[in-house]
Amino acid sequence: MLPQQKWQQLETWRKLLAQCARKPSRRSVHALRSLTLRLQVGLEYFLSKQAAGPAAARAFQHWSKEGKKLRKALEPVRNADVYLTRLVSLRSTGEASEGKKHLSPRCIREIDKLEDRLKKQRKTGINKLIDSIDARGKRLNRSSKELEAALAPHMPSRVHSTVPEALRIFAELTGELPNLDAGNLHEYRKRLKQARYLVEISASADPLAKRLAAAFRRIHYAAGEWHDWQELARKADRVLSGHGEQDGLIPVLEALAAKALHRALGQCRSTAARYSKNVSNVRSFPPRKPVAADPGFQHEDKHHQAITG
Repeated sequence: MLPQQKWQQLETWRKLLAQCARKPSRRSVHALRSLTLRLQVGLEYFLSKQAAGPAAARAFQHWSKEGKKLRKALEPVRNADVYLTRLVSLRSTGEASEGKKHLSPRCIREIDKLEDRLKKQRKTGINKLIDSIDARGKRLNRSSKELEAALAPHMPSRVHSTVPEALRIFAELTGELPNLDAGNLHEYRKRLKQARYLVEISASADPLAKRLAAAFRRIHYAAGEWHDWQELARKADRVLSGHGEQDGLIPVLEALAAKALHRALGQCRSTAARYSKNVSNVRSFPPRKPVAADPGFQHEDKHHQAITG
């Protein structure tokens, strides 16, 4: 993806921000949260490859810091939407197989109760999100436009392939977490997401990048499905206290989480084996330099963190 297209994405980002300020739909909340991270990953990589100077780094860090706070505000609504979607799927598949009900009446009642709680939590999350965007919206828009202005003079006609950097992240994860399980799979997924977003930048022009992007997406979706079922089971255990009977909802969710974990771990193993040679080739590469602002900004940022905690 060329840097010019990043500007178009920033404009899309501002439009999504405005939509979420008015009416945070499931689609707009997910799109804004995802695009915020995509831009953070892509622009940080772009800055690491350009001699953009401290002004551009400072503008990026200001916007990125605001973006992290925005993602945190979006998370409760996004989670509620994901869990509600999972429950709708469970209800439809559990009741519509050859006209036979596979979910017990108790399980159906518990789904109803959990859905009701999630809808209330989503409503609370929406109110807090709208308040947050109302309080920070002007600052978010301003920081994104300042970032555009700071980076505009440094836009090249083409960018380097992102494959080496994506493979470096994949290699680090493979080395640090060689034995994946339920205790570290979510961390693996979160960190691999950066590699996925990076390699997608070059996917249209690089066949290896396209294959890696597809492989990383499969891991992302498989591990995400497991995490959703696992967290939904935990939430059900809190909401449905004392309702863990064998014909209830919690055993169903735990079984779905176990099956999804098996599929996700298999996907991770097969991808690691398929690209083991590529991983070996990047292990000796020097690490990418992080984006750094001028010392004055770094001091200011640390001071701000000390005040706000």
